Amino acid sequence: MSAKMAETSSIERFRMAVRRSAERSLRRSGFTGLSLAEWGRLCVQTPAPRLSLAWSSRSRKHCTRASPRGQETPRVRRGVPAPSPPAIASGRYGTRQRPSPRREPLTLLNSGANIRLGSLIPLGSLRGGPDGPLDPAGLPGQPRVSSRPGDGFGGGGRVHARPSAIRDGGNVRISFSVSAPADVEVAVLDGSGGVARHLAAGLLGANAPEPFKPGSLAQELLWDGKDDAGRPAAGGPFTARVRLGLQPRLDTILGRNDNTLSGEICALTASPTGELFVLLADPFRGRAELRVLDRQGRYLRTILPYAADTPEARTEPVGHVKIDGRRQPLVFNGQAHSLAPLMAGIRGQTMAWHPDGYLLAASAIGSMCNHGPARYLLAFHPEGGAPEKTGFVGPQIRKARGFLGGAGEGYAIGMDRLAVSPDGQWIYLVQDMRRAYFEKGERHHGVYRLQWTDGELGEPWLGRKDPGAGDDEFSDPQGLALDAGGRLYVCDRGNNRVKVHSQGGRLLGTFPAPSPEQIAVSPAGEIYLLCRKAMRSYDLMTAKDADPVTSRIIKFAPWKGEAPRELARLEFEVKKRAAEFMALDASATPPRLWVSLYTGYGRPSDLVPVADEGSKLSMGLPVGEAGGLHCPSFLAADPPRKRLIVAEHGAGHVLMDLETGKASPFRLPGNDLAVDTEGNIYLMGGYGSNALVRVDAQGKPLAFPATGTNKLEVKFRGYGPNMGLRGHCIAPNGDLYVRRSPDHACVATVDVWGPDGTLKKAALINGAGSGDSGIGVDNRGNVYLGMNLKPASEPIPPDFAQAVPARAWSYYRKADRPAPWSYLYANPYFFHMGAIFKFGPEGGQIYGNFSPKAQFIDESLALAKAPADAVAYKSGYLAWDVKVVGAKWRYPGIGIIPHSFDGFTGDDGCECLQSQLDADPYGRVYAPSAFYSSVEMVDAAGNRLARIGAYGNADSAGLGSKVPQPEIAFAWPTECDYAEADGRLYVSDSVNRRVLVVRFEATAAQTCGIP
Repeated sequence: MSAKMAETSSIERFRMAVRRSAERSLRRSGFTGLSLAEWGRLCVQTPAPRLSLAWSSRSRKHCTRASPRGQETPRVRRGVPAPSPPAIASGRYGTRQRPSPRREPLTLLNSGANIRLGSLIPLGSLRGGPDGPLDPAGLPGQPRVSSRPGDGFGGGGRVHARPSAIRDGGNVRISFSVSAPADVEVAVLDGSGGVARHLAAGLLGANAPEPFKPGSLAQELLWDGKDDAGRPAAGGPFTARVRLGLQPRLDTILGRNDNTLSGEICALTASPTGELFVLLADPFRGRAELRVLDRQGRYLRTILPYAADTPEARTEPVGHVKIDGRRQPLVFNGQAHSLAPLMAGIRGQTMAWHPDGYLLAASAIGSMCNHGPARYLLAFHPEGGAPEKTGFVGPQIRKARGFLGGAGEGYAIGMDRLAVSPDGQWIYLVQDMRRAYFEKGERHHGVYRLQWTDGELGEPWLGRKDPGAGDDEFSDPQGLALDAGGRLYVCDRGNNRVKVHSQGGRLLGTFPAPSPEQIAVSPAGEIYLLCRKAMRSYDLMTAKDADPVTSRIIKFAPWKGEAPRELARLEFEVKKRAAEFMALDASATPPRLWVSLYTGYGRPSDLVPVADEGSKLSMGLPVGEAGGLHCPSFLAADPPRKRLIVAEHGAGHVLMDLETGKASPFRLPGNDLAVDTEGNIYLMGGYGSNALVRVDAQGKPLAFPATGTNKLEVKFRGYGPNMGLRGHCIAPNGDLYVRRSPDHACVATVDVWGPDGTLKKAALINGAGSGDSGIGVDNRGNVYLGMNLKPASEPIPPDFAQAVPARAWSYYRKADRPAPWSYLYANPYFFHMGAIFKFGPEGGQIYGNFSPKAQFIDESLALAKAPADAVAYKSGYLAWDVKVVGAKWRYPGIGIIPHSFDGFTGDDGCECLQSQLDADPYGRVYAPSAFYSSVEMVDAAGNRLARIGAYGNADSAGLGSKVPQPEIAFAWPTECDYAEADGRLYVSDSVNRRVLVVRFEATAAQTCGIP
């Protein structure tokens, strides 16, 4: 056998060993039928100590190195013999050291370079492999390994010429070359391995960012011996480092506790198999989530928004688009953070199970920023998405109303009640909504009966328009239930009775009950009532009337033509709690009730089981756990102090320990966050304060030297209040860049303050829209802004052009649009999709970006004053023309970035919620995009380096989770903070109620000493 054939045989034996190891790992993890490359993409986790793979020149094996407690040169217990040169190594490895077991990903190596499929060990911990260039493209002839298309950085190639550094007068000249266009990062490291100066980063090629030479694979950079702040660099000896092919990897998830039932419980229902479905919502702004718990109240899954692995046949009726071959949910309402139509502003209701196994609900009433939508019945598959048989949207139950003024239906109260006949033929509905919901005379005191195929609601089946006490009348009808024989039970609250009707609607009888509101009937016919007056829970809790009870649950014997006997009663006392929703788990033995309890203003609801003990109803302890985030928004990482500061939507701030994940309250005098290198915190003061506030790391006031106070006078509006803040950041040189929006439809500016509190430059960038948000600054003074401006020729990115109408409509007029767009009062892809704009250190101007009636406008910003070379755009909702001077490039598809009151006024044109980007010292920008369910990573020349993450709901929590792919999953990325101290990206995901921490791993790196 020739030497070449022997070498080939060695390689094949090695590859077969790797494949067998991979397949065993896959089988243990429940994966089958995957290629080796696919296995690499999955990055299967196995229980193992914290390990990295290394090349052993003595044994010529790829072996392990235990970290941090392992020996420097470990004794190899198991290893895979590698050919020369090695192609790939993987599998389960071990040493004689036995640290506590952990779940860690396996790692692949190529030519001594770690191509980083998820190892938690820093690149610097690797041992050198055989001599030779490092290739970030992975195996020869194989595609570069990536967790999914679009996650990897652009380009390929290898470090063709190792970096070198020579003195050139007072500078250092650093040279290197690559074999093909690739993303490159060049830094100067100090003696401790920290970055002393960020020299350059970005995609080499024709559009390489400064200071790289465009169109060249050979690069030469000058270092002036200074750090990013312009001071002489300290802490040598110094090293030049060149890294290629950074890969984003999930580091950890903070703040998510699936068993924390945060938010307002708006509905409960138990499935025929005993699973408990809990609708959590923020009715005022519109956010909604539908979770599923087991019979013990433990978390199982989330079905709204649906999981990433939901079959497309069930998600297409809800709405999605294909981008790069992957499914992307459509955004339907930016302020409600809604990825399903007709959900923005959903209210309390009794949902109903269809005998075919899917769940029926009534769509949203509307919210403070989504006025007067048409209403429909909706169908949910119990595993997520819509039932294939029905689709998502059923018959219309209210026509659209449009603009209502003020806060619209943000304060609407009341309930919808649903029930389904045992044969599934009929759906029964009671509507009871008050406060800005029904038009005058619209409510009927009756019961509707309809079928899924009906086009609209029609007239009531039972009852009349006006209240009454007769046999054919109701006064405030409420809950509905059907027994096994198909008889319909109706809570007639105003008449303190329950009415029983035949399948044909004939009244069979009544029985008395005190203010019956909700009802359930077991298969055996036993009746459960939740009784409470027609009052808000807050009013019930604080009532001063003679009744010491806010609400009660009463169990009755089966109805047999006369008033049934009361069997048990459970009462809730004033000033302690009030029962709000009830669900019967009829499949349990004995039957079990679930009850949600209001416990006070601003407090989370309790969810408690109630055991039916025959003649007694016994309430158990609340299920759920404390400690999870509710709606994370602004955030600032502070790695040197091992903490993350997170602003909870409308609920103050929390400190999260970066090592333990533990959260604790943290009082701060404002919102929006930036942290400097000393841990000092900069916030926009409370609503109406017109001040930027500085406090120290403990939250105590810290005066600016130039002012003697810890406040800077900054005129701004805290939309929301204190949510729609436009962003501020600390530049690498310590300067403070502040975006301020003084009022709706008024232009916003970027002002620059020195670290001592001296105003260095007012209106560096002037004329941005009142809704524009997000700012980052690099170490060259370039400024990156989020703005909602669009070219008239391409108002929507091509990725969405086939799915989204290129039209801006107002409310529900001219609703000739196909579903689901006909359900929406505005086009969110105009209303809330923005772009990154880069401005140089000299700043820029935006002309004409304001309402003609706006105040505080400098006439110099009028459209007519724009110079001839200004670039033309349309405003966010295409209402007026805008021209921009000073912008270097535009990168679309980020946000939400609110429109700037161009087309809508009042609360329905809300600018309160937004997203914020960040930039690292190199000028790489990290911009959250709800539209791509990702963070768009762009270099300083506007090249996309990575689309970090992909769509996934809370069940996508990395490898080993219920839905392990994608590894990095977002439902609604909101705010980004790149922490230079640890090189990680921190991203709040408001819909998934968590913060994701992303690290970046190089596929190749080389260093050289600096003389």
